[in-house]
Amino acid sequence: MKKFIVSAVTLIHILLINLSMIMIVAMLLLVFANVVLRYVFNSGIFWSEEIALVLEVWFIFLSLGLGVKHRLHFSINLMPREKISAWLNRALDLLSDIVFIVIGAVMILYGSRLVQFTMRSIMPATKLPAGILYLVLPISGFVVIVEALFHIFGFTMFDEKIDAYFSGKGGTLKDIFRSEA
Repeated sequence: MKKFIVSAVTLIHILLINLSMIMIVAMLLLVFANVVLRYVFNSGIFWSEEIALVLEVWFIFLSLGLGVKHRLHFSINLMPREKISAWLNRALDLLSDIVFIVIGAVMILYGSRLVQFTMRSIMPATKLPAGILYLVLPISGFVVIVEALFHIFGFTMFDEKIDAYFSGKGGTLKDIFRSEA
């Protein structure tokens, strides 16, 4: 069961990485194309700012979950980790994970409310429901909670294989999920 859960979360992790890459590239291309069209051809894409905003918000919040996984968040080190005992280090890590779980729960709870409230509003240029912009909040909150729980329980997610796959150093998706014997 543990292997299935780890594999499922690893697959979600890989999908989030791919989706984040697609979103940032799409946003950059859209903004670049709009700037060129506006200043060179004196026209522009009327919906580009709204779509770029949605892509940016989704990219940021999807990347938030990935940042929790890799411990890329801001932290304040009052004392170097080497100077305090191992149990205190573990206690501080646990406290950090509990804070992440609370933040994730708040994102799910209030993000869901915000989505429900803003689904009635329409974005002016695209005519899409404004709730689409905020739909990423509960999704990201769920990912943050899962990543914090994985850290608490010490689950590993084939990080070296994932890094090799995305850095182009070899490996396929099948290689990531092959069990290490």
